[in-house]
Amino acid sequence: MSTAPEIPLDLRERMHACILALFWPKKKIIEFLNDVGVPQGLLPSAESEMSRRDLVTDVFAKLGASPDRGHAVFQAMIDQLSTWSYFDPYYFDTLKKLDRGEAAKQIDTLKRAVERRNATTERRRTTAAETNKKYVAASDLATLKRAFQKTFGDDMTPQQRGRLFEVFLRELFLRQSIKMGDPFRLVGEEIDGSFKFEGENYIVEAKWQDPSTSTQQLYVFAHKVDGKMYGRGLFISVNGFSNESIKAIVHGKHIQTILMDGEDLSHVLEDRISLEALLDYKVRAAQTRGEVYVCSLRQTAKV
Repeated sequence: MSTAPEIPLDLRERMHACILALFWPKKKIIEFLNDVGVPQGLLPSAESEMSRRDLVTDVFAKLGASPDRGHAVFQAMIDQLSTWSYFDPYYFDTLKKLDRGEAAKQIDTLKRAVERRNATTERRRTTAAETNKKYVAASDLATLKRAFQKTFGDDMTPQQRGRLFEVFLRELFLRQSIKMGDPFRLVGEEIDGSFKFEGENYIVEAKWQDPSTSTQQLYVFAHKVDGKMYGRGLFISVNGFSNESIKAIVHGKHIQTILMDGEDLSHVLEDRISLEALLDYKVRAAQTRGEVYVCSLRQTAKV
């Protein structure tokens, strides 16, 4: 059985009707079929005793039985007939063997059938593309979840865990279409990375630490951000932040740093919220309410 695509039956029927409405003598029908690529071996002679209708039916049947199901020839036929505009005056006007109104009607019917077929094909392609996109996204998240889980292993030094966590974060941002730059050093300070979000540049610092030990490091990071032109920062601590550390960066200051923790990362990895939506809510909460430590999913402050 051939695996070649098959032109739908309704289109073949419309083409059949168009050919009979456009060409009168069998010679003209055979010339048209030859022009669109029907192999010579499938064409009858002009002296064939078959009727016009049977001639077209016979050629269509032979095309359908060929290894490629006549797909290329039928497609060429569709392209020509659906845009046909020449009505031979000898057969339409002089002999009146053919009717212009009927021919135009058959061409229009074919056009509409082609449009429906194309619309259906496009919907199928879109659905397939969306399904594949969801599959790839789910696969990406599964890979990222495994990478995140590895950072919880016991058989590594804090330095190894930190490097593994930084690699995971860069991959997470990249797969969520936010490219994070590599770590870089400035005089007297080190930056874990940077990214651009909604036209603003952010520097990033990621730590794996207990909330009670984060105050000083968060304060130092806020100072780094403050030293940059129009600086903004994202500080990520898997184990969260203490009330004291948050007060250290918001009390009496122009807020330039937003905070992210392991729960936030889990929400993204479980596909409960996109990284873009998560960051957007955090930025808006900091701008409108002065809250730097919020849950974007629940849309509430965490302290």
